[in-house]
Amino acid sequence: MMLFGILSSMPRKSKAPRETTPKIHVSYVRLPNQVKDLYDELIYRSRDVVIGRSLITSTHSVTFDGEVVLAPGFQIVFFELKGNWFSVGKIRNLEGRHTGYYCDIVTPFLPLEDGGIELTDLFLDLWVSPHLRYEVLDEEELRDALEKGWIGKELYERANKELAKLINLVKGGKFPPRAIKDLEGRLSL
Repeated sequence: MMLFGILSSMPRKSKAPRETTPKIHVSYVRLPNQVKDLYDELIYRSRDVVIGRSLITSTHSVTFDGEVVLAPGFQIVFFELKGNWFSVGKIRNLEGRHTGYYCDIVTPFLPLEDGGIELTDLFLDLWVSPHLRYEVLDEEELRDALEKGWIGKELYERANKELAKLINLVKGGKFPPRAIKDLEGRLSL
């Protein structure tokens, strides 16, 4: 209480208009009925690409080779490419070191009226280290979603097909996909 009195009696400095960082609204659908509306920093946008940045707020962590590579407070720069059935998130730890890529199998993004995008999570994920080693995540969640009727056989098969595509890119040394690699370099991400 004392501090408040001291601060409020100090002369006010004139404030310059605040620059606001552009935001992107991401409506993230998690079946059967969860919708998270996120408002992340917009880094880049074109007709075919959306790149955003935020901090991991999920309590979910990922450990790879005995190291925590994704945890609350880590930074994610996510790449959404039109028509792709996956998102790629470049992860940096609390010290700013790149720990790897979190690939989320999702439906291709749909535009929203407010300029944002909507994605539907298809449960299956892939972790890729900076040295192109990988681990498949959440296969059991995808099977459960099929068994519970949250997704049909067609989406189940599509999710597995997209995962196989990503794994082939990793095994072939072509990960991240060329468009993302080019944007990383061009935008210093």
